[in-house]
Amino acid sequence: MALYRRNNHKRVDLLSSLALPQQKVIVIVDKLGFEPNATTIVTGWVNEQKSKEGLPQEIANLEQFSEYPLLVVSRLERRYTPSQLFRYIAKCKKHNLTHLFVWIAVAKLQHSFVLPYIEHMADTVITFEDREHIALLVKKSTGAITNRYYQFDPSQDQIAVVEVKRSTGAGKTATTPAALDTTTPAPNPATLGTFKIDLCEEEMAARNALTLPFEFYKNTPDGGKILYHPDAEDDLDEEDPDDDLLI
Repeated sequence: MALYRRNNHKRVDLLSSLALPQQKVIVIVDKLGFEPNATTIVTGWVNEQKSKEGLPQEIANLEQFSEYPLLVVSRLERRYTPSQLFRYIAKCKKHNLTHLFVWIAVAKLQHSFVLPYIEHMADTVITFEDREHIALLVKKSTGAITNRYYQFDPSQDQIAVVEVKRSTGAGKTATTPAALDTTTPAPNPATLGTFKIDLCEEEMAARNALTLPFEFYKNTPDGGKILYHPDAEDDLDEEDPDDDLLI
């Protein structure tokens, strides 16, 4: 197998053997447009693990149940609300079935919140990241969660995978340049309220030129000064200031 040769004789596994055992709700996140082949792909997985043919059944009516139901979300969204889809999946988790397959073509989703909500309900999430890589998240009954990254060969009839290291930025839709300064500048206090608390240059000049009320003071021999603020009735006289005090 070419995949085997390219990866220096690493272990090759069938994707179905990693994703299906003991997992009831299998969610397939399709970023590549494999949806037209959804039934064929899922049927192949079931045949590989269960040795039965033709079992998966695409669900067109949410009143239907089978041992291996397949929900193609982009088609069901035309007839049902997201809450109806969520309720059906919740019923399947309690229903006596082997696997529920939920196929989500990301480009066709009408409601973006549907994807994370269904992923939360899933036991296994298979994400076709690009033409060569698959991300596989498995929630085990013990509560443990594994999140692995694999390489696959889309030209093969069976989806066989080899575990590889996820490259930096894989699976991300956007990156932040390293040189981009993302720090938030300190806020200007003058812009935080509804009142203006700072002064412009003209207001500063007017304030500095303002003559404040007269303060009468007298120097003492030791260099200190005594301040006295006169009352309205005081008649100040420089010759005998004591006579001017209203006592």
